[in-house]
Amino acid sequence: MKSVTATILVLLLASASAFAPTLFGVANPSSTVCFAKHVQKKAAKWAAHKRPKKSRPSDIHRKPIVYELHSMEKPPEYTITDAPAVLPPKPEKVATISSTSPYTVTEE
Repeated sequence: MKSVTATILVLLLASASAFAPTLFGVANPSSTVCFAKHVQKKAAKWAAHKRPKKSRPSDIHRKPIVYELHSMEKPPEYTITDAPAVLPPKPEKVATISSTSPYTVTEE
């Protein structure tokens, strides 16, 4: 009977020590935080790592496409002249009632 009582007493003391406050801020070495062993990649680096690798020589030695700037035609409103700037007149807005709904007003 004494051994059962002693066993119960030891178990109670062991479980109670888990909830006891630490003395002077010194923690038990077994309760320290385990840090990660390997650093994980962040989002951009992980996404770049998951991209397909260039394995064919035609992909590895591919040069960037060079576009000729002379092939692009600029619209006439982007030409530079010495004349003073003239703003075009604003179009008039006329309110009309739509035929689909009597409560809808559209502007033209």
